[in-house]
Amino acid sequence: EIDLIGINNRNLNSFEVSVQNSIDLAKELPDATIKIAESGIHSLETLIEFKNNGFQGFLMGEYFMKTQNPGETCQQFIQDLNSLTK
Repeated sequence: EIDLIGINNRNLNSFEVSVQNSIDLAKELPDATIKIAESGIHSLETLIEFKNNGFQGFLMGEYFMKTQNPGETCQQFIQDLNSLTK
C-alpha cells in the first residue's frame, strides 16, 4: 500500500513540463494517497491549481536556482504563498 507519491511534471525524455498531465495522473490514484507535485513549478497560480486538484505538497528548486539570489527569491515566494493561504 502506498501512502505518498510524487508526480514529476517534467517528461524526463523531452524535458517538456505538463501540469495537466500530472493532474490527470493524480486522478488515477486513491483519494487517501498523499500527492506531491514535482518539478517545473514557476508560479503561485500553479500551486493553487495543484491544491485544487488534490495535491498536498510540492517540490521545486530550479525556479529558485535560476535567480540572482535563490534564498531571497525563496523567502519572497514563501511570504507570497502564506499571504494567499491566510
